[in-house]
Amino acid sequence: MSGLAEDLDAIAAAGGYDKTDAVVEEAVRELLRRRPELRLSIAVEKYRTGTVSLNRAAELAGVSAEAFKAELADRGINRDAAFLDDSSREDRLETFRE
Repeated sequence: MSGLAEDLDAIAAAGGYDKTDAVVEEAVRELLRRRPELRLSIAVEKYRTGTVSLNRAAELAGVSAEAFKAELADRGINRDAAFLDDSSREDRLETFRE
């Protein structure tokens, strides 16, 4: 086992956590609280990869949809605003369902 895994196990045991996953979740929440710019970057990456819609990404980032659109433009990320054919629309919807 790596040092990190051992540390997570020790923190979980000492802190009364059921699993090490709970330790990691709390650590990530604290990281995002201390570095809110990461929230925006995570939301941009999820949007860029098609994992979330624009509105959901804006919600994750804690900004309005308009502010999120502006952030995408500032980062040079093009938004796909065209109409999709039936097959492409179903593919895109399936991505969001997963």
